[in-house]
Amino acid sequence: MPTKEKIVRVAVKLFSKKGFKGTTIKDIAREVGITEGAIYRHFTSKEDIIRHITARITGELTELISGEVFSQKTFKDKVAKLVEVLMGYALRNPDSFRYLTVYHILREEGFQNNLPGKRILDMFRTAYTKGDTDLIPEVALAVVIGSVDRMFILRELGLTKATDEEIIEEVKKAVLRAIT
Repeated sequence: MPTKEKIVRVAVKLFSKKGFKGTTIKDIAREVGITEGAIYRHFTSKEDIIRHITARITGELTELISGEVFSQKTFKDKVAKLVEVLMGYALRNPDSFRYLTVYHILREEGFQNNLPGKRILDMFRTAYTKGDTDLIPEVALAVVIGSVDRMFILRELGLTKATDEEIIEEVKKAVLRAIT
């Protein structure tokens, strides 16, 4: 694996567990097994690493959501697929998903939020206008994101023995009941 990719993977893991302020370039270098100077051959600063990781993760999610969710025909199918995509991503990429929750802190530090939330919110606004849901769009979005996030945490804490497939199906059922 190329050194730059090792740096990114280690940084995602450390940022997601220790936070941005709690993780230093020295921590990343030590975990990768390189010198601090070697990191600067690939990135100009810790902020550069953060920007790179954030762009990558938000790009992955945006691509998944655009390709899989918005291609569905009905609102109910879009919501079901959205839960599948988000919960599946969280379970397959726990460090990246955890990173996203830490990332929200960065808005105070001038980083832009590039998550696909606006398009998802627009989907809920359209559904609300058409009468496909009686929940105000922001509440519908909170139900989806909150359900996925809380279930991810319960899984991380070992408080569920359900399989990934069972978790995805149960969260999907609960969200669909609440929103449609």
